[in-house]
Amino acid sequence: MPVVKILFITRKYPPSTGGMQLFAYDLSRALAAKVNVRLVKWGGSNRALPIVLPYLFLSAAWQLLKGGIEVIHVQDGLLAPMAYLLSRLSSKPYAVVLHGLDVTYGNRLYRASVLPAIRRADTVFCISQAAASEATRRGVQESKVNVIPLAVQDRPAEAGNKASLELPANGPALITVGRLVKRKGVAWFIGNALPDLIKKYPSLIYMVVGEGGERSAIETAVAKTGLDQNVRLLGRVDDELLESAYARADIFVMPNITVPGDMEGFGLVLLEASARGLPVVASDMEGIKDAVSDGKNGVLVPSGDTAAFKREIRRFLDDPGVAKKFGAQSRSFTLATYRWDKLADRYIEQYKRLIDR
Repeated sequence: MPVVKILFITRKYPPSTGGMQLFAYDLSRALAAKVNVRLVKWGGSNRALPIVLPYLFLSAAWQLLKGGIEVIHVQDGLLAPMAYLLSRLSSKPYAVVLHGLDVTYGNRLYRASVLPAIRRADTVFCISQAAASEATRRGVQESKVNVIPLAVQDRPAEAGNKASLELPANGPALITVGRLVKRKGVAWFIGNALPDLIKKYPSLIYMVVGEGGERSAIETAVAKTGLDQNVRLLGRVDDELLESAYARADIFVMPNITVPGDMEGFGLVLLEASARGLPVVASDMEGIKDAVSDGKNGVLVPSGDTAAFKREIRRFLDDPGVAKKFGAQSRSFTLATYRWDKLADRYIEQYKRLIDR
């Protein structure tokens, strides 16, 4: 039997979709292949947190009463107060994973209730150096912080059903995937970089996959630039359509901008894109720098630098051979560097230190 026994608690897990859900799923499975994991999860909507949190607490408490648990692991900062209570009740150490926004969120009640519980954690896992810096700025001891990036499964490019996207079959295509929030920079990219790109490549299509509160601002940017024939807001799509969109794309773009009180914790979609062999052009900021090694699995340019974004995108569009070679290199680097089996070992090493202590 495995030596380490983990109680893994997450409020974001499939079948609900998103980067945090995928992270929780992949990490819990990678850990379960090496140690004993008892999973307490919620796979539905988090809109009813007053119901979700008591359910998770009672389920976790029951697992602790059954005995055998050595470490309590919660998958995001919002669950830190729960982990603290469970730790006090069971005398077991607890670990918290921080993504970025869960430590920078500015709500006063949130800061008063969540940040103290994060500070009291026995160990704090941060998915990027940017998240770690924000944590230490808010009083988390550096000795508790462990920066462990996300990983990616091997997702080779698939042919996909391009016809189902209802897009032109030919012509260059860019893609951005993610929740539509201001920090993603989609409206900025459409308003500043895309018009000149369209002048050079009139048939260029920019696919935006995802939903969120910034959609209306993006639609306004499209209307102002008159690029409604070139920008396609695909919304939230299923896995089949997502694969079709990736297969149709030539370049993945992540034009993030700075937004006070918000941040990009890591950028898992960057690894997803490079694992599919797509060249990546992204802003050189926050957790993006932990996902992309400039020149190895993507190209980093200064955030908000219109000329730099246009230059790097043109470099790949002008020479498909360069784009294909760089995409293949990116895929190899990403799969060799960001592997779940390797990263799971780093989590387990910290669990063992807590148990020994």
